[in-house]
Amino acid sequence: MRRITVLLAGFVLAGSVLLFWYPRAAAPRVQNPFEAAALLEQDARDGGDGVVFRTEEVNPDEVYRALEACYPYAFALHATERPDRTTVLRVEVPREARQEQAREYAAALAADSVTADMSDMQKLRALHDALVRLCAYDLDTAEEASPDGSSAPFAADGALLDHKAVCAGYGRAFGMLCEAAGIQAVYVASEEMNHGWNAVRLDGETYYIDCTFDDPVPDRGEYVSGQYFMQTAEELSRTHVWDETFYEQLLDSMGKENS
Repeated sequence: MRRITVLLAGFVLAGSVLLFWYPRAAAPRVQNPFEAAALLEQDARDGGDGVVFRTEEVNPDEVYRALEACYPYAFALHATERPDRTTVLRVEVPREARQEQAREYAAALAADSVTADMSDMQKLRALHDALVRLCAYDLDTAEEASPDGSSAPFAADGALLDHKAVCAGYGRAFGMLCEAAGIQAVYVASEEMNHGWNAVRLDGETYYIDCTFDDPVPDRGEYVSGQYFMQTAEELSRTHVWDETFYEQLLDSMGKENS
């Protein structure tokens, strides 16, 4: 009887150990923040409760940067580190219904702005011009000492539904417009400049589009500047500072996903 009791205790202990380590064993393996961001974006679109990663394979700050570049919604990223050496990353989207409404508006605006016979360059210019004409730069928000970075001016719903935004709102709105037109665009965030804009890759070359800088302040209605439309990295570096390597690696990873 004692032997049976010892055996049962051993089975219970082994089962507990397996149960404890199962989430780590089952976690998807990722090589870089871009792979983690792609999984999180899919989880967010599916209404999931987060993704479990091996702790040593994810840096939440880097994953946030990668996800921010590709996911057109304003969001918060929650990280919970667990004793089994896993980290749960979960995306929370404020004003989710309204941001989805902005996405639907972007689809309608893109349909009105581009035609099937346009080249990708022509489509990008049409979307750039449509956004600049629609939106005015939100000086009041830009001048706030401690603005709420999740509020509408920092998101596509500010630019598309309220017709006023700061740079993050322009960038996310342009990303939505490009997505609707079937063109991949990423949002580039610069901590050094406290500014953001977009990058696209056409025919293997990376170009940058800064809709905010092309929208005069004060707003001039239908006038649209093209100074910061489709600049090369060399051209943009005269006025902008950003982590070029990070975004080139991101665009490289996106190209592999689509190949």
